[in-house]
Formats: sequence, structure tokens, C-alpha cells
Amino acid sequence: MKSKLFVLSLILISPFFTCYSQEQDVDAPFYYQISGLVYVYDYDVKTPKQLTTFKIPKAPLKFSIQRKEKNKADDYDFYIIKFLTIIKDDVSIGAKTVSLTGNAQFVNSADNDKYYWLRQDELDNLVAEKTIVKSYKLTIKPAYGASVSLPFKLRPKTNDQNTKLTPDITLGGYLGIRWRISRKEPFYVTAPIVTLGLSTLPISNETDGTVPDKGDGMVLGTTVSTGAVFQLNDFQFGFLMGWDHATGELGKTWIYNDKPWYSFSIGFSFLGNRKEPEEKK
Repeated sequence: MKSKLFVLSLILISPFFTCYSQEQDVDAPFYYQISGLVYVYDYDVKTPKQLTTFKIPKAPLKFSIQRKEKNKADDYDFYIIKFLTIIKDDVSIGAKTVSLTGNAQFVNSADNDKYYWLRQDELDNLVAEKTIVKSYKLTIKPAYGASVSLPFKLRPKTNDQNTKLTPDITLGGYLGIRWRISRKEPFYVTAPIVTLGLSTLPISNETDGTVPDKGDGMVLGTTVSTGAVFQLNDFQFGFLMGWDHATGELGKTWIYNDKPWYSFSIGFSFLGNRKEPEEKK
């Protein structure tokens, strides 16, 4: 009876006082992390079945999928899993610290070399219920590609022209460093980022520095910018600073040539490849 009460108290209390620490596997893009009550089954190489010896992994233990197999007799798929190496597995109950090492009910550091298994449908349900969550590594990767955007450029006062806000269509490429900033959500920041491309630039009597006026028109120009782009799920916003240079006869005397502009852009697809590569199953 005392043993059962001890186990129940660990289930109810220890999520708030568990002092687990685990090594980090540098190869996997993400891990599965325990956040609720889960049962994992000892892996029997010959015939894994629904009812085998099980243990309870305490939150916030992490594990990775080793491979997927099929139980042909009972017709279901299951995953072979392995917990990241547990370095410390103490829990605090009141003023006492209890070690789980060698515990028969809970996954602990004595199980570092063991494999367990979970049915595929069971794992999918636990992930949907957020009893098990994916925990991504905070990776740093290069980001590059092509983009089409319509940034609104704030052009500071130049000559006798007041500050202006102009929308210009830009076609070009980008290069930067993308930092994942959330373990649970697809949140990223790409900084620094450098863009280079072609942009449509409006030429008018007011922005032409020649006399007599050449008239109004639209010319192509080269554009370069640098800054940072934030990505929160499918929502993006960026802060950029850049320089434009108009081409052709009409663009030679454009007053904004090689002058800095600033842009705060929302919801434009500056960057592609939103998702991290999934772990193979």
C-alpha cells in the first residue's frame, strides 16, 4: 500500500520538482518530450505485444524515434524509441530529494541503454493531445533563395523633397542566417539578411534633379538591403535598410540614387522553407 501511495505521489507532485537532465543528441532536428502521463513498453526484439512490461517516463524527459516496425500478428505499426541519456534523475518531495535511479516504475538513468516502443496510433494521439510534444533544437542555418516583394520604403527628406513612402515591386534574392528561437513553435529570425535584386522605381518631376524636367515615368533600378526578418508560424515581418540606384538616361539624375531608405514590412513572403526537416519515421 505504501509503495502505491509513493508512486501516486510521484505522479502528482514530481512534475513540478523533477530534476532531470539529459544529454543532447546533435543529429536529430527535434525530439519528443514528455509533458503528461505516458506509458512506454519494454522492447521485445522477437514479438512486441500490446501488454508487456511498461515504465512511466516523467516530464520533461525527451526521446527520439529509432525506427518504425510492424507487428504482423496483430496488424499495427509501432515505433522503437530511445530516451536521451539521463544524467540526473532526482525528484524533490517536501524537504527530501529522492533518486529514481533503478526505480521499477519510472524511466531513469539505469535505463540509458534500453529501448522502448509505442504504437504509432498511440503516439499520434498523445502528440495531438499535447501529452507528448515535439521539442526542436535551437538551430542556426544559412537561408537563401529568391523572392518577390512589395516593400513600402520610407525615403528621408532629400533636397527640397519631404519624407516619402513609396511601394516598389522588387524581384531578387536573399542570403542570411536563420535562427530558430522557439523549441515548440516554428518561430525564426533571419539576421543578418542581405538582399539584392531589381526594383521598379517611380521617376517624377519632383524627384528629377535636372532642368528642364524630363517628365514622369517608371524605370528599373538595382536595389540592395540588409536587416532582419522575423517569422512566427506563417506570419512574417521585417526591418530593412537599403539603397536604390535607377538605371538608364531617365534615372541618372534621380535624387534618391544611392540614398538610404527604411522599410517595415508585414506579411510578405521574404523567405521560403518555413518548416524544419522532419525526423524520418
